[in-house]
Amino acid sequence: MNKFAKSVWLGLILNIIFFVIAWFIATSLPYDQLDYSMRDLVDMMSILVIPFGIAVVIQIISLILLLKLPKFGLALASISSLIMLPISMLFFIGYSFSYEKQVNSALTPFNQNDRNKLVNELNFKTSSFLVRGIVLVVIGVILCLILPPKAPGFLLISVGILLLYQAVRLKNHIMIGLLHDNLAITLTQFSDTYLIPLRDVTLIKENKQIVKLHIKSAGIDRKCILAKGWIEEENYQVALADILTKLARQP
Repeated sequence: MNKFAKSVWLGLILNIIFFVIAWFIATSLPYDQLDYSMRDLVDMMSILVIPFGIAVVIQIISLILLLKLPKFGLALASISSLIMLPISMLFFIGYSFSYEKQVNSALTPFNQNDRNKLVNELNFKTSSFLVRGIVLVVIGVILCLILPPKAPGFLLISVGILLLYQAVRLKNHIMIGLLHDNLAITLTQFSDTYLIPLRDVTLIKENKQIVKLHIKSAGIDRKCILAKGWIEEENYQVALADILTKLARQP
């Protein structure tokens, strides 16, 4: 159970509660006694209750699969979360965090007490996440108010919520740095920071926008992409170049 983030359980409970409310509205309200706005709500819930129920079942299955088939579980969690946007964002965020902990479980977590020992530490820039998140949530709410189809507004709200979450979680968070003969790196926006021996990291690609690395360590074999636009430090180029010179390059 400790392999799952608390937010994934809270998200699942929230989704179940929302499904129960939708089911109650669709089946228990006296339709003939309702005004037109409430009838529209009942009609909408009658359409959504079955997809919502299926989505909740798939989410439960995805939690079971996370321990054995994490990639398949993540795919199911993502698809089922799309059905229930934006309510399902908490579940999706929690699942993504749990997925990263599961697939990276063999790696060595970075000890924050060693942060003052890091060389060329580069951190995430969260101000852009915050601004874009607020803008998308506001635009999404406006679209929901003025457009009959709610899907575009719900999608923008969901992306905005995700960006706001990243702005909070990644504030003062290490993106990449060096500690002796190890690379301290946060592999994705949902992962913890890990220590990986430099010999186990290969530089695949670098351009003005990204750095792409191949990590093959402790049974882990995956690629990760770091966007240079996410780096907090303004004059990061020298520090990043020094880090990358320590890595083997793909032929």
